[in-house]
Amino acid sequence: MSKRSDPEAGIVPCPTCRALVRGEAAARAEDDWSRATDCRVLLRRHHLADHQGRS
Repeated sequence: MSKRSDPEAGIVPCPTCRALVRGEAAARAEDDWSRATDCRVLLRRHHLADHQGRS
């Protein structure tokens, strides 16, 4: 997991990012690897679209 989306590092810049990071963590806790992957993909797309690829 990259530093920009690491909730333990405390670097999660916006509400959408936080929601996707929390969603991934919840999915991983439930062993729902497909949903966890979906959250990572959505987070990456969000970063590219709304943060111009920056964290």
